[in-house]
Amino acid sequence: RSRGLWVKGETSGATQKLIRIDIDCDRDAMRFVVQQTGVGFCHMEQMSCFGDDKGTLGALMRTLIDRKDNAPAGSYTKRLFDDSALLKSKLFEECEELLAADSTREVAFETADVIYFAFAACARHGVNLAEVQRSLARKNLRVRRRPGNAKPPGWKPGDPSPDAPTV
Repeated sequence: RSRGLWVKGETSGATQKLIRIDIDCDRDAMRFVVQQTGVGFCHMEQMSCFGDDKGTLGALMRTLIDRKDNAPAGSYTKRLFDDSALLKSKLFEECEELLAADSTREVAFETADVIYFAFAACARHGVNLAEVQRSLARKNLRVRRRPGNAKPPGWKPGDPSPDAPTV
């Protein structure tokens, strides 16, 4: 190059931090896990050079996190961030609609709504998808047999778990 060594993201701010490299079971493929910053790593302002990721969970979470600070005027998502009672009400409402759904189409539709509002709650608190995935991974590591009882109405963090052994 005539201008010296090119450093990806030096001018655009679109960079990737290498988190880890995984090797598959027969050691003939690698997966690079990265944390991206900027509007998009690809020159097309997308997170991947392999096509856009519209409609993915990652794209939804990035949009919500961006809206927290850059919401357009009249944004419904911004209303959710600013009104915790509205967000709570909508999340409960969508959970009830999911539980009442009785076709695969309705279940998929209502699940998408629950995910949107749950991700809005995450973004409101600065939690990204990677943190949710790490939490799922930790829970998977500590799977144990337990009754799986529902918490009683009015239960609050710090109250005894309905699955706690009785003395």
